[in-house]
Amino acid sequence: MVRKATTDLEVSVSPVQCVKAFRKLIEEIGWQIERHEGARLVDRFAIIVPMAQSTRTIGIKILDGPLRGLELACWSETRGSHGAINIASFLLPGGPDLPITKSLIENWVAILPRCPWRWTFSERSQVGYLLPVWRKARKNFNALGFDTSKKGWPYTAKTVWPPKELEEE
Repeated sequence: MVRKATTDLEVSVSPVQCVKAFRKLIEEIGWQIERHEGARLVDRFAIIVPMAQSTRTIGIKILDGPLRGLELACWSETRGSHGAINIASFLLPGGPDLPITKSLIENWVAILPRCPWRWTFSERSQVGYLLPVWRKARKNFNALGFDTSKKGWPYTAKTVWPPKELEEE
């Protein structure tokens, strides 16, 4: 079986908040969506031995419009003995470089309730303060074109949602 090409982002926002923000954007433009729940196998490390564990996923799939097939799946996984890391996984038909996809992700980040690439000291301490996850998350958001410096939040989207050319159709 071939694995689908996804863009996985470690986020500080809960899976429910991620899906809710995404749903608001899609409903604003009037596209049909399909909600889904499922399970995913993740690795959890007990001392030095990885153990396979199942975690619950929630998500939304776009059923029509130019982004038909775009899917967001979110889950929390516990990598160590305590605390969880939230993951938002986008299945992006056409990749993250399409202008409409960039606009959607940009506006999604702008309406999230808190900065998705920044965690509190307490959250980082519970999961593991020195894990590479924290820097990797900032690098992933930076690669998508976001300003991940301290002055980068609150983020205001540079593009308008819904895009003008879609409203005219």
